[in-house]
Amino acid sequence: MAKPSTLADSTALRDATVRRRVTQLGSARDGLRDWRLQRVTAIALIPLSLYFAISVLRLAISDRTTAAVWLGSPAPALLVILFVVAGITHALIGIGSVFLDYVHTRSRLLAAGLLVRAAAIVLAGAGVLSVLKLFLSR
Repeated sequence: MAKPSTLADSTALRDATVRRRVTQLGSARDGLRDWRLQRVTAIALIPLSLYFAISVLRLAISDRTTAAVWLGSPAPALLVILFVVAGITHALIGIGSVFLDYVHTRSRLLAAGLLVRAAAIVLAGAGVLSVLKLFLSR
């Protein structure tokens, strides 16, 4: 004898269908990864920003050669590269979140995302390249 369908069975079936559909869309797919990465970069930027600010304040009273020698050392060069990469990654995720909230057309969202990513790649590349140039020229 077949068991009659109950309200609980149909609710469970509907919930499973809705869950399957939602996991294939939007932030349910990659929002948590971006959220975690933004939190990790924010935590990393705290000590890196303090180090960078203190270093820049110390170098403000020195000449250009002293700053180049300082950035030519391995530890400062690595920390400045990490600061640049973490800062641009953090900014890229934040700007992407703003675009998702305020840009409603799919094509404009894609164009804005590509433009911002291209600018981030150029800025990160320029920052890392300048530090490496000073580091490798010593």
